[in-house]
Amino acid sequence: MDINRYQWQVLPIISLPSWLVDIVNKYCANSQGTYAAQLLWQRGIKTKEKLQGFLDSDYYQPLSPWEFGYEMKLAIKRLKFAMDNQQKVTIWGDFDADGITATSVLWEGLGQFFIPHLQLNYYIPNRSKESHGLNIPGIKKLAEEGTILIVTCDTGSTNLEEINYANSLGIDIIITDHHTLPDERPNVISIINPRYFSEEHPLFSLSGVAVAYKLVEALYLSFPETPKSPLENLLDLVAIGLIADLVELKGDCRYLAQQGLKKLQQQLTNTTRPGVAFLLKLCKRSGDRPTDISFGIGPRINAISRIQGDAHFAVELLTSKDDKLCNKLALETELANTRRKSLQKDIKKDVEKNYKC
Repeated sequence: MDINRYQWQVLPIISLPSWLVDIVNKYCANSQGTYAAQLLWQRGIKTKEKLQGFLDSDYYQPLSPWEFGYEMKLAIKRLKFAMDNQQKVTIWGDFDADGITATSVLWEGLGQFFIPHLQLNYYIPNRSKESHGLNIPGIKKLAEEGTILIVTCDTGSTNLEEINYANSLGIDIIITDHHTLPDERPNVISIINPRYFSEEHPLFSLSGVAVAYKLVEALYLSFPETPKSPLENLLDLVAIGLIADLVELKGDCRYLAQQGLKKLQQQLTNTTRPGVAFLLKLCKRSGDRPTDISFGIGPRINAISRIQGDAHFAVELLTSKDDKLCNKLALETELANTRRKSLQKDIKKDVEKNYKC
């Protein structure tokens, strides 16, 4: 490659407002903060509110779940109807790290309003046999078990045929997802998907777990009198799913990841999720930085479905309070990841052997 053909395009140095440099300087030890201020300005951070929110998550003002408008209101209305009439609700998740954490967030969040295992269950499709999304055999099984309402997470936006089939069995569906939008709105009670926002919107980059979190947040706001565990207890799960899914960390995504990492790093000293603590120990991470998820916890959760197909137990790993069970499940997860790495190495060797360049 002739590197002389390419030239760096450098933006000109501009005169920055003194307030910008002063604020950045507080966060840049042993420097005047000028270069950092220049970069932030060029990224479009040009107000004190945006700057402080970017540099310190405690200053960031996350958007309300009601930003999703009428769709969120419809979802809450239908969930209230299910509560009042003691209807059986099933969370339909996905088998990757974002889908597993999203399922876990809804399992714990909705579990404050529905009796787990009696009124509330979850369904994770088998990666090998069912693949992503809603499917007709799974829906039929849930109907036979008495499910009246399905709440999806990290999936479902384009499953039009499956949604119509569910409706024919008397099952309503609430979609929470962040993937490609359908050409026309599906026949669902509600579809909560940040893709309806513009790309500049602070919620546009939310992953499946973050959308699920927003639904739970709306429930908490709608029923303040219901006794429940603190909403922020879910943030470590949100951070795991967000970072593992490699979404762009800007706006509310960045805020939720930052707040979630604060919760995650507490698991080794003040354990509330034994499964997460065991995973951190197995991958020799402290949980205080994004790479602890992207190179530690995330690949281990993803390995479960890639090796075994069935990732159903991963939700239990993340939500159970039983130390003995979580230790067993964490070791099973570690074994799956070890097998995944071994297979990856074998495949690499085969490729290098058969396709030498």
